[in-house]
Amino acid sequence: MRQFPVTAAMLVALGGVFPFFVGGWLFLAGVLTSLPHLSVILLAYGGCLLSFYGAVQWGLLASKPTIILPKGEGLRDRRALLMGAFAFLWGWLSLCVGLLGSLRTGFGLEAIGFAGMFALERIANRCGDLPPGYFMVRTISTGLCVVGFLLALLSPQGQF
Repeated sequence: MRQFPVTAAMLVALGGVFPFFVGGWLFLAGVLTSLPHLSVILLAYGGCLLSFYGAVQWGLLASKPTIILPKGEGLRDRRALLMGAFAFLWGWLSLCVGLLGSLRTGFGLEAIGFAGMFALERIANRCGDLPPGYFMVRTISTGLCVVGFLLALLSPQGQF
């Protein structure tokens, strides 16, 4: 497996999680005014980003130069496929619940989804399934995402 480009990935990851500082804005500005459109935008972006993190697992799987054997996928490949499926299905579910039900519930589900994906990737990292350096990047980006969602979830603006 090739070396993971940690520096470039860190810049991309930090740029990708920058919108989650909107969660902090919702928390601070929510005292003064309701920000319903910003809340929906944050929820939609979180669902898309969670799906993207699942797609990264599929990309790592597809980038391996392997020969397709008649016996099918190995355990490592099945784990990557399931992690990707978990991420995009959970992102879709939390977005649907947030838009059709309560935005707060959607924010909570997305925070759980990012934490769950992190836990699954931690297991994959311990099994040697991830490239060196990838897990460090995901640790930082997941931490920032979850903090942003928790701040949006705890926002004092009341009903979104």
